[in-house]
Amino acid sequence: MGYEAKYIRVSKIRDLLAEGDTKIRVAGDAKDKVNEYLDKAVEAAVKDLIEKLPRKSKGTGKGELKRITIQIQDFE
Repeated sequence: MGYEAKYIRVSKIRDLLAEGDTKIRVAGDAKDKVNEYLDKAVEAAVKDLIEKLPRKSKGTGKGELKRITIQIQDFE
């Protein structure tokens, strides 16, 4: 059995797989690798987003998250 996608499937991102007016197709034997690549990219982006959250800078909780809610200003 092939790679089991965790976060994203190629069939859901067909609109993104385009270069101008040219649609990019994914060969059947490449789907597992594409899914794995996209899962890793999503995982890395989420980790980056979590790293942007404010952390405590003093005391015994130094380095811990100050808040656990992603807010709009985290994207600015």
